[in-house]
Amino acid sequence: MKKEYLVLIALILIFSAYLLLHKENKDHNTLPEIEKIDTNKITGLIIDKKQGPIVFTKKEGKWTLTDKEYPADSHAVENMLDTFKDLKLSALVSQKRDLIRYELDAEKQIRVKILEGKKTVFELSIGKTAPTFNHTFVMLANDTNIYHANGSFRSDFEKTKDDFRDKKVLEFKEVSIKKITIEKDGISKILTAKEDKEDKEEAGITWSFEDGTIADKEEISNLLSAVSFLECEKYLESPTKNDLEKKASLCKILLGNEDKIALTLFKGDKEDALLAISSMSEYAFVLRQFNGKEIVSNIEKLLGIKKEEENKE
Repeated sequence: MKKEYLVLIALILIFSAYLLLHKENKDHNTLPEIEKIDTNKITGLIIDKKQGPIVFTKKEGKWTLTDKEYPADSHAVENMLDTFKDLKLSALVSQKRDLIRYELDAEKQIRVKILEGKKTVFELSIGKTAPTFNHTFVMLANDTNIYHANGSFRSDFEKTKDDFRDKKVLEFKEVSIKKITIEKDGISKILTAKEDKEDKEEAGITWSFEDGTIADKEEISNLLSAVSFLECEKYLESPTKNDLEKKASLCKILLGNEDKIALTLFKGDKEDALLAISSMSEYAFVLRQFNGKEIVSNIEKLLGIKKEEENKE
């Protein structure tokens, strides 16, 4: 009986030693450390997907994309760069190269390359977001293992080329505008702002037409608010800005004493689609539907077009 106890104790000791050794080996199986990346030194970024690569280049402190050097959405680029500031691996997920399961196969993976000048300083393949929504499945260059990386960041990289473009097409400070010219349906009117010392409200500014008629301040405010920071829905490959400049416009706005700020709207092929060009953009673009309607409506109110149509009825 004693002999059986001794054998049992021996087995327990052996098993305990095995568990301890296994734990120590596991603890020594450390994750790769990602060297800290100084994002201020990054001058290039390549995002490669099945649809093809998108190349970002930093020139004179500003980011552009593709060989056409489209202005990039700086906020979108910064979101991507922030991923690499403190990128850390938190767990080894798989050594079996189960790429499809983690969306790291050629069909769905997003390959990212960071450059300083012409030198590649870091590469990463991004898979799907983990079920925790706090991690992302990734693979490092020259490493077949699949890891958990801290953070949910795939969505920052899976945008299209058009998504990454800077959509801002017009920007100015409303208080700097003292003259507005509006045109639609053959009607053109000029509004000018004058300081009214007797009117202490709204900075004492009165807007009037050429004939001296006082304009509605709220309508002026609505128009300036609609265009002072204007973003488009998307840019057009065709027609180009030069093409649209040769066509009859739907309406037009000129701002400033020297009419340097201009926005011109055109009817599109589809109903309710409004195309436009701006003095602050080199490209033709499509306005968001609600933006286009608001701008046209404000111009019509100031020109009295809607009132005339109602009187005819």
